[in-house]
Amino acid sequence: MELLHAILARDDRLQRMALGNIVFSGQDRLVPALVWWGLVAALLFFSYWRLNGSRGVKQICFCLKVLGFGLLLLCLLEPLWTEKRAKPGANYMAILADNSQGMQIRDQGALESRGEQLLHLLVDELSSWRVQLETHFQVRRYIFDTRLHGIKSFGDLRFDGRASGLGSALRSLAQRFEGQPLAGILLFSDGNATDLVDGELDLTGLPPVYPVISGTDDRVRDISIQNVAMTETAFEDAPVTITAEIGVNGFKGGRVSAKLVPTWNDWDESDSVADKERQGGFDLEEQVQEVSGERTTLNFRFQFRPEKIGVSFYQLQVALVNSEEPATLGAAALSEATLANNQRVLVVNRSGGPYRILYVAGRPHWEYKFLNRALDEDDQVQLVGLIRLAKRSPRFEFKGRRGETSNPLYRGFDKQDDLTEQRDQPVLTRLNIRDESELVGGFPKKAEDLYGYAAIIVDDLEAGFFTMDQMSLMQKYVSERGGGFLALGGYDSLIDGGYEGTPVGAMLPVYLNRTLTDKPVETVRIELTREGMLEPWIRLRPTENQEQERLESMTSFKVLSKVGAPKPGATVLIVAKEESTGEEYPGLAVQRYGKGKTAAMMIGDLWRWQMHDQAATGEQGKAWRQLIRWLIADAPEQIEMTVDRVPADANPFVTIGVRVKDKKFWPMENATVNLGVKSLTLENPREGVDSSIREVASVSNNVVQLVAEPSATEPGLYEAVFVPRQTGGYAVEATVADMNGLTVGRAEAGWSSDPAAEEFRSLNPDRELMERIARQTGGQVVAANDLGKFTKGLPIRQVPVMEEWTSPMWHTAWMFALAIGCFILEWGIRRTRGFAWRGLVSLSFFFLPRSGLMVPGQCRLMIGWRWSSWRALPVLPSTRRCLRVGLSIGGRRVSVRMPWCMRLAVAIKTGKPIRRCCMRFWKPRSTRPRGSCGWCSMGMGLLMGRLESSIWSDRMSQLKNWLNG
Repeated sequence: MELLHAILARDDRLQRMALGNIVFSGQDRLVPALVWWGLVAALLFFSYWRLNGSRGVKQICFCLKVLGFGLLLLCLLEPLWTEKRAKPGANYMAILADNSQGMQIRDQGALESRGEQLLHLLVDELSSWRVQLETHFQVRRYIFDTRLHGIKSFGDLRFDGRASGLGSALRSLAQRFEGQPLAGILLFSDGNATDLVDGELDLTGLPPVYPVISGTDDRVRDISIQNVAMTETAFEDAPVTITAEIGVNGFKGGRVSAKLVPTWNDWDESDSVADKERQGGFDLEEQVQEVSGERTTLNFRFQFRPEKIGVSFYQLQVALVNSEEPATLGAAALSEATLANNQRVLVVNRSGGPYRILYVAGRPHWEYKFLNRALDEDDQVQLVGLIRLAKRSPRFEFKGRRGETSNPLYRGFDKQDDLTEQRDQPVLTRLNIRDESELVGGFPKKAEDLYGYAAIIVDDLEAGFFTMDQMSLMQKYVSERGGGFLALGGYDSLIDGGYEGTPVGAMLPVYLNRTLTDKPVETVRIELTREGMLEPWIRLRPTENQEQERLESMTSFKVLSKVGAPKPGATVLIVAKEESTGEEYPGLAVQRYGKGKTAAMMIGDLWRWQMHDQAATGEQGKAWRQLIRWLIADAPEQIEMTVDRVPADANPFVTIGVRVKDKKFWPMENATVNLGVKSLTLENPREGVDSSIREVASVSNNVVQLVAEPSATEPGLYEAVFVPRQTGGYAVEATVADMNGLTVGRAEAGWSSDPAAEEFRSLNPDRELMERIARQTGGQVVAANDLGKFTKGLPIRQVPVMEEWTSPMWHTAWMFALAIGCFILEWGIRRTRGFAWRGLVSLSFFFLPRSGLMVPGQCRLMIGWRWSSWRALPVLPSTRRCLRVGLSIGGRRVSVRMPWCMRLAVAIKTGKPIRRCCMRFWKPRSTRPRGSCGWCSMGMGLLMGRLESSIWSDRMSQLKNWLNG
């Protein structure tokens, strides 16, 4: 027993299942039983020692007979099996069934869907496992799809839920039964949950979960959209990239088509997509790939540029197209298990803009001309120029009145500073300004004036042009506001401009520590580093070889601002290589600085590139646009909107957040945020798994108006909750007004709601998830065919409310059969080996028929021995009352030829004296009736001892009186 408990202690699962132990109620008879067992073992050893035969056979026979006697003597101790089991009706058992559309899938070769098979298990009247379960537990029935529902009967299952909120359903059950004796959860599902984040599941507070997995692991013939990822880059030709993983099962040799279809890309558009389709140009792009294996994943990549600014929606549709060789695919191969997972609604939010870029130059420059021309082609960027036409210069000295030291031209005016009368002010010109007040005082001196720009470009301008406050303001503009800063090389830039040791020099990606003795370069050519070759906004051609050809054909440059090494964290993307010496210098370096970005272009005459572009490729303008797009890509706006779905909830509601900042980019409180939600609904909504691909969509004219409330956790954040009722795309526009009612600005965002796409993303059951749930909660995965066996053993498992239950082991059939089996096996071995019958010991027990208990005084050991003639062994005085010697059972009074088993039966039935019903120990083989033996007599005696007869009670009372003397 100690060894058993040690093993159970190591295995928690066995410890939960083996809750019983063995108790001996007759422990006061332990010493007599051991004495008799030792005596029998000694007599048997002496008897077998005298036999002639194989030692191994004698040892086996000896062990069998000793074991048989030991089992019979064990009954004297009255062993009882005591265990704990669930108290009937005191514990709850929850049955949780999946009601999602995924249960409508029909596995390959199955006549019924998964839902129909589940209904047979849960609704059939002949389900014995439910009867067994309701006998011991209070059963509560639940179904789940997007949320948990309590029901009275599983006949309400319709399998029409748009999602499988398995995680939220289990958490809801844990909350509902908190503090109550919930014994377990019987879960019927395919395991394809749609509310898990990275497969993580919160199982805290759950009782043991016993999943019953619906569906098989056989491959299902299907094409499905597994994952879709969308990225927006600064690549000018294709700023939006969509990557789709398409899973294909069972269509080897076929061809799969993926098509990207625009559905809606204008907030004020009233025409439906059907009208667009009739006008032509509906399909944006279509790609076709061959299927090489039975189970494979195809990767499709779409790169495009949205034609309009704002929120746009697209549909990704995949389908199986006819193969060029019809023999490779039969007619049956062209059918899928479901078409519900063959499309996905995608949303693209191309920021509205336009983003305003402040360009500051120390003199009129060719660089501004080509930069402005390049950015004119980008509707999201607007270049605002502040160009100095003339520097400050000493004034002409005028003679005034006697004793007057000031300039007579300034007579009557207040002096602005000490230099007002001594030097002329620089002459500045403003280009592409919004109104006459913009940049009227030169470079901005206040944060609210500077923070309205998304990026700043400084070209060939010395540090003396800015005051120290202005340079500190630019440093905060990049680090705190998150703007971009680009310094262009030139004769008065970087080191030559005196920026070393200034706030501007501190945020540049290169050190400004070049010595003044360095000679200027004559001509340099540019090359891309490995990091630059990996950046899409640096490359201008699709392949590396074509990019190398472009660099080799470019003209050389003559203006280079030599700088020191790049700073830690900075990346050099372009190097300038001097043609005469081959020495390399940093050409373009970038880095993150606080919340923003900084870049330094050391080449000061990039305009030569455009001037020598004889083929008019326009690559220089493309390079400028991509560089500026990278510079402003992450720049925050004054009003930003986010749309977040609750990741661990199957319900499709979203949280719309609007972050509002003032002109200094501080959080704005006491603002009013109004939201307008417009939907793109599909005319053919998905209904089950047999629906076709939806190709027609329409824009709803109804706009849902919401008011965002201030958040209690973050200043300047306003939130609202919206629940999409239909599958499709949704766009929201936010209008922000300050506390005076003046409009601060607007922002747009969008999202798509398609829960069924996640529901049908995988058609095979998620067996790994179900096994993990069972393992972590202490349950086990149950097969549907084993529900009867499982529910039968469920009451003996560990549950909250249990009771003790005791059952006797000593008068069970298996105990008697085991003992008789040992004797019969030993007899068979002796019979086949031809051993003699002398010197053998037999044992018989008498049982009370009605009481069911063994009376110790009625167990007598009968011993016989054959000498030269029949004699009785000497009897010890202490055992005189319990030791008797018998020669026969009295069979001669009935029939000599009758087998001994029949004689015993007749003797008992005819009321022969019980004291004569002992055992026949030996008889010569020639006179013994065929098929008779002492052990058969003993076995028959044991069996017949349980028979009820009218004489048995009287005979038992006579036996007691005779034994007591």
